[in-house]
Amino acid sequence: MISNLEHAGADIVFAAGNCGRDCPAADCGFTDIVGGKGHPKVVTVAGVDTHGERVGYSSQGPARLGDHKPDLAAYTHYTGSEISGPGTPDTGTSTSCPVVAGVIAALRTRHTSAKLSPAQLRTLLDRTAEDRSTVGFDHDYGYGIVNPPAVLAALRSHRVQAA
Repeated sequence: MISNLEHAGADIVFAAGNCGRDCPAADCGFTDIVGGKGHPKVVTVAGVDTHGERVGYSSQGPARLGDHKPDLAAYTHYTGSEISGPGTPDTGTSTSCPVVAGVIAALRTRHTSAKLSPAQLRTLLDRTAEDRSTVGFDHDYGYGIVNPPAVLAALRSHRVQAA
């Protein structure tokens, strides 16, 4: 189904999960990325705090379906929706995932002339991410924290290349 969605032009974004190796919850029986969120054609999103550090519960790769997971990280731990209660920050990779989905939606809406395939957009997001650990990909942050200004700069300079 994921391959069919991508073939139809859909960008697919999943949260990495909340059972990372530093997760304090006793019910986390595994730490890797499982299921569809580990598919190579999915943008898998890890969580980072406001200092850009991986939050301990954010699941790490490799995934069962692909070694290079998560793809990106995005901010979590912010207040505003009141889902968690007044003054309590929303947390989890399900909170960081919509940040990346929103960036993708904004790019697709604002830069329709780029006409990037889902694979090309994933590559662009990976190449422009703010690297946070070892140079390049790692299993904690993926390629780094999603970086909308860098994506826009790459689109403006026409450095976008096919995946």
